Amino acid sequence: MLVDILRRIPAEFETARTQNRMMNCNDAAQMLHVWSDPDVTRFMNIETFSTIDQAREIILAILQEETANRFVIIDKIDGELIGSFGINELYQDTMTAEIGYELKKSYWGLGIMSEVLQAFMQIIEATSHILAFTAKVDPENQASIKLLKKLGFNYDKTVTELDMNTKSLKNVKQYYRGII
Repeated sequence: MLVDILRRIPAEFETARTQNRMMNCNDAAQMLHVWSDPDVTRFMNIETFSTIDQAREIILAILQEETANRFVIIDKIDGELIGSFGINELYQDTMTAEIGYELKKSYWGLGIMSEVLQAFMQIIEATSHILAFTAKVDPENQASIKLLKKLGFNYDKTVTELDMNTKSLKNVKQYYRGII
C-alpha cells in the first residue's frame, strides 16, 4: 500500500552537515523565516508568507496528506532550521515519488541540498518499492535544474499546473530519475 511507503521512511536521519527530521507544527515560526523570503519562494508554487498562521496552515495540510511528507533541515553546527524537503506526492500507478525542496538563501550554493536529497533518495530506495523520482521545476530556476541533473535526474516532459500565486495555468519542467 502506498501509505506504507511513507511509514517506512525513518522520522530522522543525518548527513555530514545536517540533522533531518519530520516537520511538525512547532516548526512554523522557523519555517516562516524560509517561506517569507521572496527569493526562496520565487519558484515555489506557494505565495510568499507573512504570518506564522500561513506557515502553520501549510504544515498542517502536509501532515494531513496521506501521500506526502516533509522533513526539516537543521544545520548541525548552529542548530538553525535552514529549509525543508520531502515527497510532494506518491503515484501508485507508476510507483513514483515527486520530491520538493527549499533552502534558506544564505545556504544556497553550498551543496547542502544535494547532500540531503541524495541521502533521502537512498533511504527511500532501500525502504520501498518506488521505481523512480520526479521533480517539477520552473523553467527559469536554473539552480534547481542544475541540482537535479547533479543528482542524476533528466528532463522528462513539460507539464501544466495551477500557479497558486497567479491562479493561472503555468508550464513547468518535470525531471525524472529511475532507481539507480
